[in-house]
Amino acid sequence: MRAQTRPIQVLPSDLANKIAAGEVVERPASVVKELVENAIDAGATKIGIEVRDGGKEYIRVTDNGRGVAKDQLLVAFLRHATNKIASVEDLTTVLSLGFRGEALPSIASCSEVEFSSCPEGAEPARIVVRGGIAEPVTAAAGAPGTDVVVRRLFYNTPARYKFLKQSATEKRYIAEFVTNIALAHPEIAFRLTGDNALMLSTPGTSDLLAAISAIHGAQIAKQMIPVNWESPFAVISGYISPPNENRSTRALETVFVNGRWVQNRLLYSAIERGYDTMLPARRYPIAVLHLKIDPSMIDVNVHPAKAEIRFRNDAETYKNVMLAVKGALSGANLIPTAKPKPEPDPQYQPRAYGFETTTGYATTHADTARYLSGRSAPALFTAEVPPIAEAGSSAAAPCSNAPVAAACDLPIDSMDSVGDEDLLAHMRQPLSVDRGFDNPTEAAAVREFLRQAAVLGQVLNTYLVVTVPFGLWLIDQHVAHERVLYEQVLTRPVQSDSQMLLVPITIQLTPAEAAAVEGLIDPLAELGLVLEPFGTTTFLVRSIPLQMKNQPMAASLRELLVEITQAWEGAGPTRRERAAAMIACKAAVKAGQRLESSAQQALLRSLAGAQNPFACPHGRPVMIAIDQEELEKRFGRRK
Repeated sequence: MRAQTRPIQVLPSDLANKIAAGEVVERPASVVKELVENAIDAGATKIGIEVRDGGKEYIRVTDNGRGVAKDQLLVAFLRHATNKIASVEDLTTVLSLGFRGEALPSIASCSEVEFSSCPEGAEPARIVVRGGIAEPVTAAAGAPGTDVVVRRLFYNTPARYKFLKQSATEKRYIAEFVTNIALAHPEIAFRLTGDNALMLSTPGTSDLLAAISAIHGAQIAKQMIPVNWESPFAVISGYISPPNENRSTRALETVFVNGRWVQNRLLYSAIERGYDTMLPARRYPIAVLHLKIDPSMIDVNVHPAKAEIRFRNDAETYKNVMLAVKGALSGANLIPTAKPKPEPDPQYQPRAYGFETTTGYATTHADTARYLSGRSAPALFTAEVPPIAEAGSSAAAPCSNAPVAAACDLPIDSMDSVGDEDLLAHMRQPLSVDRGFDNPTEAAAVREFLRQAAVLGQVLNTYLVVTVPFGLWLIDQHVAHERVLYEQVLTRPVQSDSQMLLVPITIQLTPAEAAAVEGLIDPLAELGLVLEPFGTTTFLVRSIPLQMKNQPMAASLRELLVEITQAWEGAGPTRRERAAAMIACKAAVKAGQRLESSAQQALLRSLAGAQNPFACPHGRPVMIAIDQEELEKRFGRRK
């Protein structure tokens, strides 16, 4: 159907403001960003941010900056009104964080705004704007600075309100922005409060390391390596982590150009290239770098929110960042410090379970039951899975000499390389010819072979060799164990036992990560990972899934929590399955890990009881078959 032809006309101001709001105000974090940047441009040294319900219902930003005069309050809410630029030439050398003159009118067009301000030595004044309609300016009371309250965001555009995410997710976006802007301006004291709980507080002492300590924790801050680099092209300063302190994503690589937080693949790549071969594959450092470059050498207007910038000389920028990182590392002591392992309780007697033996941890049924009492949610996975053989049964032999490593470090494709459309899809498909077997009877025969087969040994401490009537199988021990543990986690009855820790493990997160984890405490408890908030960004891990009982390392658990919260972003019932897959990956035996023969046999018996013994939760094959014909060809017995 063709659109009706209308004459060209100038849009009404309220409609134009709503369109502009769609460009400037995407979510509550966008409002916080615009108001905080205005406060910084006003010379504030203290900025307080308070949000409720993820910022959807209430946002308040208070600062001690220069303020806005009473006769300019109404002008501040007019489109294209700004004191940041005055000519076209100013666009090429702009150093302020905002200048478009659209933020306040755009915010006010889709919310209720109460704006109070008081310049030094002047009378404070107040203006209220609802849905873009301003009320008369009135007198007010308050200290020098500005106080902005935004209520009912998108109340008059319900279609846009529906696209907002859950409050916990929106709060995480706000925490992520405030974290980055606090690192960009360590000279400013930031205080972020969410739902009456303190989320972040920085000292504002101009000491970048003190800001890093407030955000990432003192343990990380004291390991950071200073970066100081100066060339005719750029001045680079900041801190980077030693190679042993790394993460599974680039989320903690933070770069600022002329005080502006930017996201730029070129800069990230240059940081990682500076580490050269010192980082493991698919691992990323923690970095907080400040670049000072001639403003005429960059373009900050390539992104509506100015989150991305363009460099006039990419090669020179890359070289300077890489050399700055490489130089800092070359002059640092990079020998990691070994941390003493906590002594197990001498009164506790380990018990065998699966392929490993617990050490220093006890299962307390009553404590877990009390914590989980009253917690219930509809099960997201309803398929019936045959029970996995446990130690002590006729199908499995216990083995106590197969320790589990603290992190999943496999020389195979990571789950990042598997598309969302393929991830876990095999779990919802019956075994059929698609799996390489003619009929379900042959699938049953595979399980029977696994129950009866004898493992001939390990190849490269990674692959188990099993002889079968038509040739041999090579079984990836990590992938096989991962499948077994995955099904155990998924079929764990809600409110059942988990492994209680004798001494809770303390996990320190960033404010953004803590906000995300806070919204997932109940779903994580259903998977056996019981957390308790302990401070602003700290959690106590009181219980872990039984499958992870041999490796409750703080670093591994922290990384697991972050990965689960990222996977939970996607909607749909696969969220619980993704989380279970991550738990299984962390807990499974690793490639390159030597297993005694009894542990190898126990793994095969448990794999035989799996619903799907042919693929891991990420879709990788558990085993490959080399048939008699192939062997005979290789040895010249057959043409």
